Amino acid sequence: MLGMALPLSAQTVGPLQDLAMDHLHLQDGSQLSGMLLEQSPRGTEFLEINRPPGKPMFAVIHTVSSERVLNVEKISGPDRQQLAVLVDHLRNRTQIREAEKSLLQLVQVKSDVLESDSVWQYSSDHFVLTSPLEEDLTRTLALRLDQIFQAFEHWMPPATQPHAKIQIIVFDSISSYSAYLRRIGLQIDNPAVYVPHTNQVLIGSDLGAFQKRLALIEQQHAITLQQWQMADKELSPNLNALAKQLKDMGWSPNEIASEVQSRREAWQRDYRQKQGQIQTTNRRNQAQLRSLLEQTTQHLCHESFHAYVENFLFPQDQYDVPVWLNEGLAQLFEHAQFENASFRIDQPPRKLLAELKARIERDHGLGLQRMLQTESGSFLLFENLHKSQLDYDVAWGLAWYLVFQKELFTSERLEKYVHRRGTPQPTIEDTFGEPVSQLQANWVDFMRKLEP
Repeated sequence: MLGMALPLSAQTVGPLQDLAMDHLHLQDGSQLSGMLLEQSPRGTEFLEINRPPGKPMFAVIHTVSSERVLNVEKISGPDRQQLAVLVDHLRNRTQIREAEKSLLQLVQVKSDVLESDSVWQYSSDHFVLTSPLEEDLTRTLALRLDQIFQAFEHWMPPATQPHAKIQIIVFDSISSYSAYLRRIGLQIDNPAVYVPHTNQVLIGSDLGAFQKRLALIEQQHAITLQQWQMADKELSPNLNALAKQLKDMGWSPNEIASEVQSRREAWQRDYRQKQGQIQTTNRRNQAQLRSLLEQTTQHLCHESFHAYVENFLFPQDQYDVPVWLNEGLAQLFEHAQFENASFRIDQPPRKLLAELKARIERDHGLGLQRMLQTESGSFLLFENLHKSQLDYDVAWGLAWYLVFQKELFTSERLEKYVHRRGTPQPTIEDTFGEPVSQLQANWVDFMRKLEP
């Protein structure tokens, strides 16, 4: 990383306008200003730099199809070096925008793992996604996975290339996922897992089963509403027939009008009530579907991070990655947010942060020392993949501190926390550059001030 530092605090728009940048001109006449990252047949990756008035600067990475690009103006020399410095300093304030759906091609294939003759498959530069879910859900997961791996690549550029792509397999129910784990001899309770020796990310989810039930419910609702609509059309003729019948029975005009109006209002009340019940049920079902989708996405973020570390950063035959680091960073990405089609990691999860703060008030951060002194082994040994004794909250808190206070994702700082096999094992003090007691004090102070 170059040595020049640029402030990220809120400033007027003027200085940003004076900074030389690349410009991406689109066919519709719009323009993005920032830095060109990559151009390929699949599309153009462009980092847009934003500085809203009175707010901190941030960046958004867009993936734009080639058909939409008119031309790119690219700067060079010292101007580009200065721009690269700014982009590096914006690393933790960068969002990944969802790619255009037209760039994503799904194909139907046979899957032995899923025991199906027709499932959806999507292949990217990093992974192959295989899914038995409906096309719309599979497409959503594929788009999010693209964002996730684009985020990994931006924050932690690849240091090595694997021999094969990561296989990501989504099951349509927890039961089918569990059955497959038994089939391959794994006994774990987690709803998702990365298996290093087969390079598979396995995701158990009831998304598929729930969506099938949802389709049946929606079909039943449609039939019910159609029946009520037909009955509603027959209401006036039926009430007219009733009025004639009452007249023949000797009812007065006022009595007939009152009875007909009462029957009409009762019918309309029942009709509105039925419509409201169906709408309420549909809203609840859609909320449940979104919740299952978010859970599945979180599992994908978490386990895909472990896969990315093994495939693109620190292969287990060359490195020992501490449990606390691998799990802490996996949780950081697991709790990232998908907001308005953008993926971001710079907002701490409210519940997890509150629980950790309460914990710190009780033990003054002693959990950090215990974790570092007992959880220094390699995470990538499969038997350590799901160690229940790991202090997950503290691991997340330390990862957050290292990323946002110590700029872990800049330059080559991540490597200092990883041990290369065949070299002397560094002490905790050597790794962090300070005594554990001082690290604990600094970490506690930082976490107490952190707000969601």
